[in-house]
Amino acid sequence: MSRSRRVLAGAAAVAALVCAFAVIEFTDPAPARASSNQVSMLLDDDQLIYSSTQHMVQTLQTLHSLGVGVVKVSVVWQLLAPNAGSSQRPNFDATDPAAYPPGAWTRWDTLVETAQQLGMKVYFLVIGPAPLWAVPSGNRTTQGPNLGWMPSTSEYQQFVEAIGRRYSGTYVDPNAPPPPSVSATVPAVTIPTVTSTVTGAVAPIPRVDYWGIWNEPNERSWLVPWYRSLSHHRKALLQPSEYRGLVDAGWNGLNATGHAGDTIMVGETANRGIWSPAPFIRALYCVGANLSPLRGSAASSVVCPTSGSRSQFAAQHPGLFQTAYAHHPYGFNAAPNRPAPESGYITLYNVPALERMLNRIFANYGQHPSGGVPLYMTEWGFKTNPPNPYVSTSPTQAAAWMNQGEYMSWQEPYVHGLTQFLLVDSLPKPNTRKGSALYWSTFQTGLEFANGTPKPSFAAFQVPIWLPNPRHGRHVTIWGQLRPADHSSTQYGLVEFQRRGSSSWKGLTEVQTNSSQGFIYSHVSVPSAGLVRLGWLDPNGSVYYSRTVPVS
Repeated sequence: MSRSRRVLAGAAAVAALVCAFAVIEFTDPAPARASSNQVSMLLDDDQLIYSSTQHMVQTLQTLHSLGVGVVKVSVVWQLLAPNAGSSQRPNFDATDPAAYPPGAWTRWDTLVETAQQLGMKVYFLVIGPAPLWAVPSGNRTTQGPNLGWMPSTSEYQQFVEAIGRRYSGTYVDPNAPPPPSVSATVPAVTIPTVTSTVTGAVAPIPRVDYWGIWNEPNERSWLVPWYRSLSHHRKALLQPSEYRGLVDAGWNGLNATGHAGDTIMVGETANRGIWSPAPFIRALYCVGANLSPLRGSAASSVVCPTSGSRSQFAAQHPGLFQTAYAHHPYGFNAAPNRPAPESGYITLYNVPALERMLNRIFANYGQHPSGGVPLYMTEWGFKTNPPNPYVSTSPTQAAAWMNQGEYMSWQEPYVHGLTQFLLVDSLPKPNTRKGSALYWSTFQTGLEFANGTPKPSFAAFQVPIWLPNPRHGRHVTIWGQLRPADHSSTQYGLVEFQRRGSSSWKGLTEVQTNSSQGFIYSHVSVPSAGLVRLGWLDPNGSVYYSRTVPVS
C-alpha cells in the first residue's frame, strides 16, 4: 500500500459519491468560539532532515497528501556551525549565512523549496546542541547532557540572525551554482507532479515565517545548568532565566532580519521536566502564584529582577509578549477529555487553564493581545501497543483519541495550531536491553508503524471525524475535516451510514464547506444504531474515508 495514499473505495463507490454530490447542502455554521483557522502541523525530523534528499521529498509528498499545512522541522545549531566540536571560536561572521561551511544549509534549503512547491509552509525550531565554542565553560556541566548546555545568548542571537536572513524570502545564496535553463521537476510519488520553471537566474530561497525558540526548556535534557548554589541551603533555579535570555536573543535575531511580524513561538514546554509547565511559565514571566510580579528574595531565587516597573519588564522582553505560546500537551495513556494521571501536566483537557493563566500574566504587565494569547500545541500524539508493550493504547484507540483531541482543540478559538508527532514510529532505543522499558522509551506516536504500514491513525488524520454524542437520533452532531482538500475553494464531503447488521453504506447528508482548513460541523439524522463515516472525493477521482464511528 502506498505510504502517501490510502484509497478506500473502488469505482462503484466513486460513482455513488459523485451522484450524491448532485444535491449538496452547506454544513451548519461552526460555533462562534470555534478555531476555524487552526492549522494542521506535523513534526518528524527523522524522516525530513536525518534522511536522504529523495526520502525527504517523498515524505513531504506524503504530508501534502495528508493535508499538512505547516511542516515543523528542527534547525540544529551543531549541524550548521563551523568547527562545532572545538572550544576555540572560529573567526567568522556568524550572522552571515554565506560564512557557514559549504553545503551546511542544503537539507533545509531543499526542504523549504520543496514545501513551497507543494503549497506547505515551514516552521523552523531553532535548537541545540550548540557548538562547543558557543558554550561558556561554566555551563559545561554534569547537571545534564551536552545536548542542553546553555549557550552564550549573543552567539545564539547571531545564529538566529543568520537563519532569519537566509530564509527571509529575498536571500540569494552567493555560493549556489547557476541552475540550468530547463524545467526542474520534483519527483512525484503519489500526487500530481509539481514543476517549477527555472529561467537561468538563481532564485531567492523561499521565506520561512513560523519560528520557535529552543525546545522543552523546562526539561533537564534540553537546558542546563538548572541551578547554582547561593549558600549551603539555597539554590537559584536557572532554567526560566536562561530561557528568558534565549527568547530575548531569538527575538532580536528575528527582528533584525524582518521576521518580527511572523508567527514566533516561545515555550515549547514539556509536561515531564524539572519544572512542571505552570511553575516554569510563572518563573519565566517573573510572577508568583498569584500571577503578580515577584519582588525581593522570591524574585532572586528564580533570577528575576527584584525591582523595577511592570512596563519596564515588558519593554525589556518583547519576545515574551509579542509572540505565541507553544506547549506539548501529551497525555500519552489517557483520553484527551480526561485529566492526565501525572500531577502538573497540561494536556488538551486543561489547556483552557493555560490560556487563562497567560492572559492574566499579560494583563498584569499591561498587555492585552486581541483574542487572548495565541496558543500552539506543537507536539502531540499517542504511543500505541503494538509495537510498544509498555502502553495500553491500541492503534484503533489512538486514532479515536486523536480525532477527539482535534475536535477539542478546534473548540478553543485561541488554539491556532495542533502538531502531530510523528509520521513514522521511532525505532526502539539502540544499545539497550531488547524488550526492556528503556528499549521502548522512544516515541511510537506515528501515523505509520516503523515499517511504513499505515496505522488506523493515518486515515483518521487525513479525514478526521468526531461525534460528541454518538447516539442515533434526528439531530446528531458530526464534526470532521477534509484536511487534504483545496481550501481555497468549496470543499465537498458526504456523511455515510451503515445500519447495524448490514454490509452496505448509504449517504445520509451531502456537505460542503468554505472553511479555510476544511472543517465540517453538521447535524444529521441517524435513523438507528450502526456506523457513520465521512467521505471526501479528491479531484483525481479517489475516495478517502474517515475511520468508522459506532453509533448506538
